[in-house]
Amino acid sequence: MNWLSRKEQMLMNWPERVWIYSPVRVSFLRLHARQWIRLAGARHGERALEIGCGLGKGARILAETMGFKKVFAFDLETRLIRWAIKSLPKRLVSRISFFVGDAQALPFSDASFDAVVNYGIIHHVLDWRRCIAEIGRVLKPGGVFYFEEIYPPLYSNLLLKHLLRHPTEDRFDGAQFLQALQSQNLRLLPGVKTDSRFGIVGAAWKE
Repeated sequence: MNWLSRKEQMLMNWPERVWIYSPVRVSFLRLHARQWIRLAGARHGERALEIGCGLGKGARILAETMGFKKVFAFDLETRLIRWAIKSLPKRLVSRISFFVGDAQALPFSDASFDAVVNYGIIHHVLDWRRCIAEIGRVLKPGGVFYFEEIYPPLYSNLLLKHLLRHPTEDRFDGAQFLQALQSQNLRLLPGVKTDSRFGIVGAAWKE
């Protein structure tokens, strides 16, 4: 039995934080942004939403590297959002807005965004199908869902399952993740590689 609360199951523990907030991880965020640009092309002037933004470094990349005019970014943890706001460079204050929120219930109307971005957060969400449904709902037709996601063989193996904190029930593999995207009319862009057992980096457009 998992004795953690529902919110605690979704939050990262200290070993994950060491990785997520490291310079190496930030370099991976930049790498994924370049991969997304190759898949979907440079997109300027759009509104983007980042789910699970942590300290806000991914949101900066979306504004500066991917060229989104306005970025909304949220996290479940209030203290992380406070730090993201405090550390935001003045040049980006008008372009990035941070708030506390839950990926299972996005506080936006339908078709609000030209892009939604997931830097490896959905596998932390208890009701991950609802999260993907919410992403599909707030995307405009023709909008793009940019994602980096990992599967249980990477984070729930014998070495890591006792070190990292993740929900343990109803987790998704690659086929289930892609099926959930299709159910929300999210179609993979050409060039996305789907054959890894461990994770995926890609983009899908909303029909």
